[in-house]
Amino acid sequence: MTTINSQEDFLRALTDNPQWKAAVRAQILGEELLQLPVRFDALMERMTLFIAEMTVFVADQKQFNAGMSAFVADQKQFNANQEQFNTEQRQFNADMKLFVDNQEQFNARTDAHFVRIDRRLDTMTNDLGQVKGGYARTVAVDNAAVIALDMGFQYTRTLSRLELALMAQRARGGDIPSNELESFRNADLIIEAKDGAEIHYITVEASFTTDYRDTVRAQRNARFLTRFTGYPAHAAIASVRNDHAVEAQIASGAIHWHRIAQRDLDPQ
Repeated sequence: MTTINSQEDFLRALTDNPQWKAAVRAQILGEELLQLPVRFDALMERMTLFIAEMTVFVADQKQFNAGMSAFVADQKQFNANQEQFNTEQRQFNADMKLFVDNQEQFNARTDAHFVRIDRRLDTMTNDLGQVKGGYARTVAVDNAAVIALDMGFQYTRTLSRLELALMAQRARGGDIPSNELESFRNADLIIEAKDGAEIHYITVEASFTTDYRDTVRAQRNARFLTRFTGYPAHAAIASVRNDHAVEAQIASGAIHWHRIAQRDLDPQ
């Protein structure tokens, strides 16, 4: 049996009896302090894990920062390239506007030039038409007897401008419009012919290409002659060719066509 008389005996007894020492420690320190080493070990384990995780995080952060730095650098380069592109785009737009303005000016000048050409061509066409029409009238007058013969009559004479003017003058103030009388006195050709002893008139309108208006004038002049003279009158045209409307009237027998050969209009 252990006898404890002094502090030294007590300490010796604790050393000799570990279970006493544990019981005394538990009594003195309490359960919370006894668990402190275990908790410290657990804390250290968690700290070690945390440090490992932080090490990974820091590495990831460094990698992220490096990537972000590269992204920022790329963004700066992109912005620089974008600015360069914008500058070049503005220059291109300015050049394109200048090109469009120049093109519009060129088109305007070209259009004006072609308008002048068209006007000249129209003038030349009209002049040529008048020349051809003049030749056609000359040929028709030269062929007056042939026209009368083709229509079944015997040529007598060609009425003069004065005779036509006098007829128109006597009709003035009546129911015939002055412009129609003016057209009558300017008729291309009016032939006086005979069918046996009976007098007939032939009104001829001559053109290189006759159209519906030529037939209208010829037929109207024929009506006027019958009205002015009391004798029958017949309408005819003299031309190289005719439009579709005239062809239909020729086919129906409403008007006689004297064909002019192209060679008859060629200058001698």
